[in-house]
Amino acid sequence: MVHDGRREYLRRTISPYVGQVIILAIVTLAMSFVGIWKHAWGLMLSTPVMWLLFAPLVYIGLKYKVYWKDNEICQEASGGPKVCIAYGEITRLALETSKPAELPSSSRPFRRIAIYGGNVGNFDSFIDVSLKHFVADDIRKLMRAIRARRSDLELPNDWL
Repeated sequence: MVHDGRREYLRRTISPYVGQVIILAIVTLAMSFVGIWKHAWGLMLSTPVMWLLFAPLVYIGLKYKVYWKDNEICQEASGGPKVCIAYGEITRLALETSKPAELPSSSRPFRRIAIYGGNVGNFDSFIDVSLKHFVADDIRKLMRAIRARRSDLELPNDWL
C-alpha cells in the first residue's frame, strides 16, 4: 500500500504485461537466432521496434491509479477525466466482467470491481478497480475502508 499521508493508493502488479513480455522475448530470441543464422541483420535489428511499440502500452497502464481518502475514492486513467466519488454518493459495488461489446475498445478492465456513484449530468459516475492491475490485498483494504464508512452497501464477498 502506498500512503502519502492523505491518500492511500492501490499498488499495481506486473501481471497485465507478463504475457506480452514473454511473447516479445520469445519473438526477439527467435528473430535474433534466425538473423544470425541467415545473416539477415535487418530482421534482427527490427526487434527493438517491437519493444518501442510496447512501451506506450506500459506507459498508459502506469497512468491508471486508484486511491482513497477519508471522504472519497478517486480514479485517474490515461485519456480520461479524474473521477472521484464520495463515500456517501456510492450507490452500488459490483464484481463485473467485460461484455463482448466492451472488449474492442478496451475502455474498461476485463475483470473489475465497479464502484458506482451518483448521477453526474445524465450519466452515472463509476470507478473501475481492475482485479489484474492492482495487488489483491490492497483491493481488500479498499473494500474494508468502504465497508467501514458504508455498512449498508453489499460488497463482493471474495474481496473483504
